Amino acid sequence: MLEQDKRYAQGEVLQIIRSSPVRQAPRCPAFGVCGGCDWQHLPYSLQWETKSKGVFHALQRTQVEIPSSFDAFPAEQIWEYRNRIQLRGEGKQLGFFKSGSRDLVPVNRCDIARTELNQAWELTRSEGLCLTRPYKVEVEVKPNGEVTRVWNSRHSSGGFRQVHDEQNGKLRAWIEQVLSPVEVLYDLYGGSGNLSLPLAGKLQEIHCVDLGSPRERPAGVAPHFYFHRSAVLPWLFKQRSLRPLKKTAAAIVDPPREGLGKELNSIAAQIESLGVTELISVGCDPDAWAGDLSRWQKRGWRLDRIALVDLFPQTHHVESMGRLLRGDRDSQ
Repeated sequence: MLEQDKRYAQGEVLQIIRSSPVRQAPRCPAFGVCGGCDWQHLPYSLQWETKSKGVFHALQRTQVEIPSSFDAFPAEQIWEYRNRIQLRGEGKQLGFFKSGSRDLVPVNRCDIARTELNQAWELTRSEGLCLTRPYKVEVEVKPNGEVTRVWNSRHSSGGFRQVHDEQNGKLRAWIEQVLSPVEVLYDLYGGSGNLSLPLAGKLQEIHCVDLGSPRERPAGVAPHFYFHRSAVLPWLFKQRSLRPLKKTAAAIVDPPREGLGKELNSIAAQIESLGVTELISVGCDPDAWAGDLSRWQKRGWRLDRIALVDLFPQTHHVESMGRLLRGDRDSQ
């Protein structure tokens, strides 16, 4: 047993006595040892079914009123989809950390990484030989096909980007489709504007707030799109005295995996004071996301649409999105 709680216990498989009839042979030889994808032994149809049921279970458990409008976006590209991987190396060995440890698992390719990253594997290994200590390297294939490497820096130091480009496009398209026309959009925890940049041609004013946002507006970004490199709550506090409250407004909230936590009510109070009546809530942990939705609901917000997007095939992770309306706002 690895961990025990009042309501559940976690363990690890020591021996498979009789395999399930649906169990399949994992494609990667490092499966079960590498700390990466953990569902390669499941057919993808079962992966998606399990993820979907898990999200709905989390919503029911937190007593969130589940709307009838549900959009599902399972992945079509379930292998060789990742545009970025973080490798660990020492000498001639290159690979990933073992699950739950810092022990190196040497591998020669990654089955969920894009072809370009696997083709650059040996070059990455040879460049790492120049380093005298164990290292970390983040290898990424850019939208233009260029492969870049960032050595021994913090995670996503080159800027955050969703790892599955095709599925990220579905996520962005859904938000663009369901978000009502407003004058001001607040993209909170917005990073480099992944979710709000596609809306720049439709809205009058967009504010993207995140500690990881660019310090300066990148070239080609519309002048009415503002990046604010700041923690979300302090930035919102300042806006009450600086901004008129007569403009129609919406918000996208995409916090870290653990959700908004103790700051939810404070953040909610601030965006409500700014006239926000529509909210897109995004989460990568179903339990944390459902917990946040429950608290929004208790404040009088109503969930009227949800969507699930699989950004991480071969793993248990799933992205959840919901549109919430405040007060007497009607659904579209």
